[in-house]
Amino acid sequence: MKCLTGFYPRNAELYKLAFRNKSGISHDNSEVCGNNERLEYLGDAILGSIIAEFLFKRFPYKDEGFLTEMRSKIVSRQHLNKLALKLGLNEFIVDDRDTMSKSVYGNAFEALVGAIYLDRGYKVAAGFMVSRILEHHVDLGKLEITEFNFKGKLIDWGQKERKEVIFELAEEISYGPGKKYRIAIKIEGDNKGEAVGFSKKGAEQKAAERALDTMGLLGAEDKDTK
Repeated sequence: MKCLTGFYPRNAELYKLAFRNKSGISHDNSEVCGNNERLEYLGDAILGSIIAEFLFKRFPYKDEGFLTEMRSKIVSRQHLNKLALKLGLNEFIVDDRDTMSKSVYGNAFEALVGAIYLDRGYKVAAGFMVSRILEHHVDLGKLEITEFNFKGKLIDWGQKERKEVIFELAEEISYGPGKKYRIAIKIEGDNKGEAVGFSKKGAEQKAAERALDTMGLLGAEDKDTK
């Protein structure tokens, strides 16, 4: 683990849990403490804060809209999947399926951040993300000109299939001086995906990406992990 994070873990069990996908639990998949979903939830929140601070300092003259869009691109499921595979997290993931959705890799990445935060605190988690990930594995220039319009893609699919796609504001969450927004994607009454973001636009994009992944509608270009 030291070669991955740069430090020895104090609580190794947290890191084992971070790589234990829900479908990888062979006996009782209903046991929430036996998989990485809670760590993923925590890691998502910590990751958003770390990247927000990083971008704020890196781009002192850019406005809120630019910073929000860049953060959304960095934490998109597509980008986190690529980062997870670059780091070799797929070698650690416990999953009993023959084929895994690529979202499993991004989930494990978020869960790893959550594990580091619980094990060593915010400062170490931020140091890991900035010095080992953002500075070496994230091409900010390339991301800046890359368009991730998952919402548009989902809406286009709905129009083609004559199915109503609803972006529902499920929850507004107080977060320090501002708010976070939980958006749920409803298609014919079924919840196809949801996500939390610091802006409604960002949360909609993230939720749309998860819905597309759930329905197997992400194209080859979206799933490219090279």
